[in-house]
Amino acid sequence: MAEQTSDELTRRHRAAAGVVAAFITLTLALVVLAYAGVRPSLPASLLDPTLYGALWIVIAGLGLGAIALRRMRFGALRLQTIAEAKGASALLATLHKTTVLVALFGIAIALVGYLLFTRSGYPSDMLKAGVIAVAILLYTYPRRAAWMKVWQATETTEGLTTDGTPAKGTTA
Repeated sequence: MAEQTSDELTRRHRAAAGVVAAFITLTLALVVLAYAGVRPSLPASLLDPTLYGALWIVIAGLGLGAIALRRMRFGALRLQTIAEAKGASALLATLHKTTVLVALFGIAIALVGYLLFTRSGYPSDMLKAGVIAVAILLYTYPRRAAWMKVWQATETTEGLTTDGTPAKGTTA
């Protein structure tokens, strides 16, 4: 059983890492395209000056949302509950799905950045958005050792939610 779970961990980790790496590559390609001056023609409705500021707000929201989503879905109590209720396979599926979902936020930032570039004509807009996107993608990049640690912790009697020290405000 442990060998099957280890194989599944390897498979899911490889798939999630491949998605994140592909999104990083796509983001860097968009930055290169922006600096190469590749701009599609835009309809007049996309040239509205208020849209420029709104797109930066969208980028900020996506960035903060990605961080919040990852922290929420990778919460120790949540992961422990999933492992206890549905097993190791469901835990690994959650780790994979959350990684890919947060990576989608990162690529969305890159695409909005490219839209900013096409709207403004300044490649630095894409560069700034690309830096934010790559930061989110690196933040979500799956580390195999961390996934293994989570899986192993859920298999112990203490689980993820206890580290041997009493909670703040309690007496031992």
